[in-house]
Amino acid sequence: MSEPLACVPLTLWKDRDPAAMRVPGMYAGRVDVTGDPVATVSRVAEDGVQLAQLDDTVDLDDADGAAAVAALTVIRELTSHGIAVDWTVRMPADPAGWRPLSHLHPPAAVYAGSAGDGIAAEWRDSFHIAKCGYRLGPGFIEIRDRRTGSFKRLVIRNPHREEAIAPLLRGVRATTLSPAVTERYLRADLLHQVGGFVWWTPYRIRRWPLSSTIP
Repeated sequence: MSEPLACVPLTLWKDRDPAAMRVPGMYAGRVDVTGDPVATVSRVAEDGVQLAQLDDTVDLDDADGAAAVAALTVIRELTSHGIAVDWTVRMPADPAGWRPLSHLHPPAAVYAGSAGDGIAAEWRDSFHIAKCGYRLGPGFIEIRDRRTGSFKRLVIRNPHREEAIAPLLRGVRATTLSPAVTERYLRADLLHQVGGFVWWTPYRIRRWPLSSTIP
């Protein structure tokens, strides 16, 4: 079992419209996500939550990376369930580092010097459902990725597909993976690294979009 990452506190609402959020019964309380973001966010979705707010800015320049990776896995799962996310992110020196994350619900603010506002606007304008997701088939994982603007499809054949990606869905220390696996998945942008931790970037597509523009 992988070590638990940092706690991710969330404030929850059952509507994302600012006026509706003030209606009695729309505030859904707070939850601390620890250990398993997949299971925790699934329970939140079952409760009818439509908006989640993260307390802390996600710092992609953090040397350790545990807190950032914990937050990113939660945002990935919230996006997978169609839950809006109110979050902010601090980018490292390379402003192009947002593109591997562009399938996540767009942040409210991007802190990247003078480039931050432009990145935030492009992120919002380019975001759509199922921008980078996966589905599990019998003995394989299919990933469909449009983060670069062009369509890429990758099939990983593995009879133990769910067991293979389960730790990565929660985030792990990079040193727990073989260098060959890490390099292969990082090169394909299926893993993303912050500090000493990596996490699986595609989210599970729960409802296949019926659109000629999203294959």
